[in-house]
Order: sequence, then C-alpha cells, then structure tokens
Amino acid sequence: MLAGLEGVAVLHWHGDEFAIPDGAQRLAQTPGFPNQAFSLGDRVLALQFHVEADHTRIERWLIGHALELAAAGIDPRQIRADATTCGPMLADVAVTTITSWLDRAERG
Repeated sequence: MLAGLEGVAVLHWHGDEFAIPDGAQRLAQTPGFPNQAFSLGDRVLALQFHVEADHTRIERWLIGHALELAAAGIDPRQIRADATTCGPMLADVAVTTITSWLDRAERG
C-alpha cells in the first residue's frame, strides 16, 4: 500500500509512540520509532508522518512549533531545504498513495 513511498523522505518530528492494534499490519518504521504506519483491514490506514505536507503548511508548522523544534535540536532551515528539494516529488507520491488507499477502501 505504501510502495510508492519506498525511499521517499517524508516529514516527521515527534516523540509520540503507539502500539499497533491486534490484527493490523505494520507498513512503515524508522530506527527510532518502530510504528510509523499501519493498516487494519481494507479501510484503515494510519500514518505517523505527513505525506500531505506542502511548503506552505510546513512553514506554518515550523513557526507554530519553533520552541518544540529548538528543544529537540531540530534545525528548521534543514526542514525548509528538504521541503524545497523533496516537496514536488512527495506531492505526487502523496496523491498516488492516498488515491490507492481510497480505491482499496471503496472495493473493501
């Protein structure tokens, strides 16, 4: 379901963790957080990262979460640079990923 995201940089900064529900399938993980995405049946898709984040939205988040980012040692300039570099490709991948999930949910 997330095959289009393989090797694609997505936006995530968080300290939140969750357990995957019984019967769910893990779809994504990182070294620091083993549960980044899961599906449950044909109609549930849970993401701990942001495929929908465009440059404007990211900028609002950077401003609104400036203290949180500073406390975590995250450089907003790097996020801006990554958004500029990866944003156009991520937008296409986001549409493909969400459309694929909606098609699957509709058939389910």
